[in-house]
Amino acid sequence: MVNTSLIGHELLVYLPRVTVRSQLLYTAVLFAITAAIAALPFIYVDVSVQASGLIRPVAERSEVKTTTGGTVAVLWIRENQVVRAGQPLMRLQTEILDTKLRLVTAQQAEKRMYIRDLQQLTRLTDTQLVSATGLISPLYRQQYEQFRYLAQENLQTQQKRQRELDVNRQLYVDKVIPRLELEDKEFVYKTVVAQYRTLVERQRSEWQTALSEHRLALTDLMGQERQLKQEQAFSTIKAPVGGTISQLSGRYVGSFVQAGEIVGTISPDSTLIIECYATPKDIGLLQIGQKAHFQIAAFNYNQWGLLEGLILDVANDFILVENQPVFKVRCRLNRNFLTLKNGYRGYLKKGMTVQARFIVTRRSLFELLYDKADDWLNPVNQPVASRLR
Repeated sequence: MVNTSLIGHELLVYLPRVTVRSQLLYTAVLFAITAAIAALPFIYVDVSVQASGLIRPVAERSEVKTTTGGTVAVLWIRENQVVRAGQPLMRLQTEILDTKLRLVTAQQAEKRMYIRDLQQLTRLTDTQLVSATGLISPLYRQQYEQFRYLAQENLQTQQKRQRELDVNRQLYVDKVIPRLELEDKEFVYKTVVAQYRTLVERQRSEWQTALSEHRLALTDLMGQERQLKQEQAFSTIKAPVGGTISQLSGRYVGSFVQAGEIVGTISPDSTLIIECYATPKDIGLLQIGQKAHFQIAAFNYNQWGLLEGLILDVANDFILVENQPVFKVRCRLNRNFLTLKNGYRGYLKKGMTVQARFIVTRRSLFELLYDKADDWLNPVNQPVASRLR
């Protein structure tokens, strides 16, 4: 048995040695520990999950492809140059197309000249047939001169036959010539008049037919011109979107490109977002509108701090990154720069790597301590191998 008198004697010997200061310190420490334990249920902290990612534009990279093959004639851009949407990047040689286009343009001008003259000729009245002016095409000016010569010759013949007929009518009245001779003169006169009408109608029909043919030919030439201009436009490669162009290696004046070949890639200068890759065990905790903090690898967070943002989109399907399934999570940033204490700004750039912390919930320190203790002490949560030992 323990000698109680001895214990009491030891306490009497020890207690006088404890100073008041030591007793106060002990009491303060004991009170602090008690207060800390009592405050655990009332102190809340953010619980987050982490995911790596990178900064990228909202829009995808756009590939610049050729629609036709050819030799590069002009190169207007250089590597990493900022371009606008629709800005010409390069032009392929188009000598054959240019020659065809000049030929078609000349043929159109000729057809329009023919159509103008034929429209004027087909509108001529009977009294204007031999007095038309203002024809501009050599072809129909010459053709009209030939027609006018034949028409004037016929009209002169008509006048002569008319005079002969008038004389014969008078002679017939005077009973100098028989009626048969008068009828012969009338027949000759009518034949000349009929020849004139045939000449006029045939010429008008030819002009009308030629007018229709030239109009059809002009329509066809205009279609050819549109096609050639479209092909010529295809030879000028333009930027589909605005941004920074890259991957132009091997492109120079005189180089040959195939139809459908990728001649460059444009990274759009659109709003920057952060694309993170969440693991399957964390994806169920993430949802659209959830807050997140981002640590930029290029900026020391102790000096530059963190960026804040929200989740814009959570992928419904996974992708493989380094043979590991991950889910894409796109996040919006509240701003595109970080600031030092002196006010200097460091702006974000596409391709910077990021460590994201998604705020899942707020829990008290007591709950976290309880969960940790439960993981340690609950046999159900322990690995099977450790329970079998």
